[in-house]
Amino acid sequence: MARMDNMELPPQRGPETADEIAAAIFMECLMNMVQSAAYLLGKVKAPATGEPVMDLVRVQLVIQQLELVEKNAAKLSLEEQQMVKRSLQDLRMAYVTAAGKTPEEAIEDEPATEADAEAQPAESVDKDKKTDKEDADEEEEEGSRKRFVKKYS
Repeated sequence: MARMDNMELPPQRGPETADEIAAAIFMECLMNMVQSAAYLLGKVKAPATGEPVMDLVRVQLVIQQLELVEKNAAKLSLEEQQMVKRSLQDLRMAYVTAAGKTPEEAIEDEPATEADAEAQPAESVDKDKKTDKEDADEEEEEGSRKRFVKKYS
């Protein structure tokens, strides 16, 4: 058997074309997002305190950003698309492990605070006080977007 000591590895080449450079930058950004989320999930201790950081709200934002990238991934290479999908799946699983529920469930469970209600303009508060007939009319219009329905009352 030949010894591997005398064998030289071929030199690693860096990205050369504009597409290769863009792909390398994209992959680096993606990895930074995933690493940031891992930090925010308490998987890494904060250097200043030595304690893990847990910020699930910010992890939700990272997940939402990756979901947007995934929805608009048509121009990405197959390798980039797979990396986004795998990163998103891993991050969702880590979130569920840490929070005990999915990010979507956590967003739905967040109670509206009084400050949120005060921050809403009066117009949006009035929209919340619709009659049952108005709600039914809106549901009918949303359910049939292909046809135009105008009602006079």
